Amino acid sequence: QLWVDPASIDVWKYNVALAKEAFTGGFDEIQFDYIRFPSDGDMAAIRYPVYDGRKTKSAAMTDFFIYLDRELRDKSGIPISVDLFGLTYWQHNTDLGIGQRLDTAAPRFDFISPMVYPSHYPPGFEGFDNPAAHPYEVVHDNVAKGEELLDQLAARVSAPEGAVMASSRPWLQDFNMGATYDKAKVQAQMKAAVDAGASGWLLWNAGNVYTEAALEPEP
Repeated sequence: QLWVDPASIDVWKYNVALAKEAFTGGFDEIQFDYIRFPSDGDMAAIRYPVYDGRKTKSAAMTDFFIYLDRELRDKSGIPISVDLFGLTYWQHNTDLGIGQRLDTAAPRFDFISPMVYPSHYPPGFEGFDNPAAHPYEVVHDNVAKGEELLDQLAARVSAPEGAVMASSRPWLQDFNMGATYDKAKVQAQMKAAVDAGASGWLLWNAGNVYTEAALEPEP
């Protein structure tokens, strides 16, 4: 398994070049996924050619966020979004060991897409023995928490001048893990996201097989 160095300016430039090419080709937004330091595998074997540990991982990722904001949004007018772990909406005073923090990402992107898949929360989360069996509650609580934090960040004096906080647009679960995700469970997440104030939602299934009935308009 290979992972590029998140602190490498060459990696940053390559990502920006690809983003501009995709936008020119007709995509109306560029979303950055796995924009973080690695968290599993043989961590002891990792060697970074650029990142030397003198900065925190969060600081290194913040530098990358700032670079993307400047090169894509400011200079090229390209809308950008970022995927974050769902727990960034809860453990917002840490970087989860991977460099992701909501407060450093929010002023740099148009949309934050937290991965709030109910199956990915541990037993006991929000009092549920099996969070996957409670899609509405889990998604609603996550998005509501994120909206609260984004409102707080928008009011902070330390926010960059002229910064507009990103809107929350979560990734939702459309795969069977922890529970069978049928039309009702998928739509429960959609409703939860909207009810909690999200600016839309995204669905994920690694096999690209989606519950079509959940996407059909009501009669």
